Amino acid sequence: MDRAAKRASIAGMTRSAMLALAAVLCFSCSKKDKEEAPAGSSTSAGATGATAPAAPAGSPPPDGKYERVIVDGVTVPMINVMDNGATILVDTDGVKPRTWEEQYKRKRSSLLVGQYDLHKTNANKNDTFEDDPIDKEGLWVIDSKGNITRH
Repeated sequence: MDRAAKRASIAGMTRSAMLALAAVLCFSCSKKDKEEAPAGSSTSAGATGATAPAAPAGSPPPDGKYERVIVDGVTVPMINVMDNGATILVDTDGVKPRTWEEQYKRKRSSLLVGQYDLHKTNANKNDTFEDDPIDKEGLWVIDSKGNITRH
């Protein structure tokens, strides 16, 4: 094979590799856009049994504490993912030692992984949510980074 043929062959392989990379990136972007599209549409004031499956399943991160995540459009100092992703505690003030001011939890067993339908605020500041009333009902979904959005 002469030099010109080698160059043409390399150029063809380079173009093919670039095309494959572009296709992968486009697929990733379109998948991300599809996952994020429902986040902007919060037309339902409260989720009902019929609308819950329309939201995507979340992908809660492993149990643990995650700093500077977005919860309902606001960056919070920390969240604590517990019970294999079934419960999320939210620190909204950033004061140490940590106090958990909000809780997201599942009430309905029909919800998908990473979806929550209850919100409580620790109104009496006793570090437990057992005696606090439910102050919001809806549908929230957590992503793999710990960000929580309302659907």
